[in-house]
Amino acid sequence: MNYKINERLSYILEENKIQDPQRVCQLLEEDLKSVIENYLSLSSNIKVRYKKENNQSIFFVEIPTKRIKPFGYIP
Repeated sequence: MNYKINERLSYILEENKIQDPQRVCQLLEEDLKSVIENYLSLSSNIKVRYKKENNQSIFFVEIPTKRIKPFGYIP
């Protein structure tokens, strides 16, 4: 599987300056959820928060989970 989250995030933050931070957080939540659900059982929605500090974009990701899914197991 080829996840292009990094490329998409770079595009949104650097190329497409029209996007507001809230929209970026929403897109990240959607993209991360599709990847994270392969590894974790979520107990509620993923939350992404954004902060601009010293000319840097900082994202905080909160992932509420019930359990980690077993690896190497075929259901």
